[in-house]
Amino acid sequence: METPRREKSRGNGLGNKRWQRYAEAFDRIERCTSQGYHLEAIAILDSLIGDRLASRLSHLQGVATIPVTAIGPLCIKLVGGKETSGVEHDPNFREVTADIRTWAGQRNDAMHGIARVFKHEDTPIGFDAAIESHRQTVTDGIALLQRFDRLDTAVRRSQGRIPGTWPAAFFPGERPTIPRPTEPEVN
Repeated sequence: METPRREKSRGNGLGNKRWQRYAEAFDRIERCTSQGYHLEAIAILDSLIGDRLASRLSHLQGVATIPVTAIGPLCIKLVGGKETSGVEHDPNFREVTADIRTWAGQRNDAMHGIARVFKHEDTPIGFDAAIESHRQTVTDGIALLQRFDRLDTAVRRSQGRIPGTWPAAFFPGERPTIPRPTEPEVN
């Protein structure tokens, strides 16, 4: 199976398609959270955060396409691991990316451990309570996505570029009432 690749928009309408998907996905996160579907919200957050990290990595590397990969490997490429320093040099991006890496551990606990009882000594908790316990993981993920997006939008706009999330895909109260304007070089 071929690994999918994320293409850079070149004013061909891809940026507008992305913005629409981002806005719809974020709205779904909010609906899921209000209805108690925290695992679905976490899965969507994982996809959005991964996309934005991939966009930043593509931007820093100056490449037109990038393989779609999980948050963990993207964080390592951006801020490094035990033996590398990563390609991200902006301290603000390094900080939020490190926080995203920590959140990914919470995401893993939610997504991979929700139905498991690990040891006899564990305090019994009902399944619905276990699901509800991950509301904070959703809240934390939203905050990180928005923090990353505010930073990314400000940096790209200062460079005369437009991220695919502009305007306010992850901030429903700030979205324009008219459709997103078509502009070239949306990423």
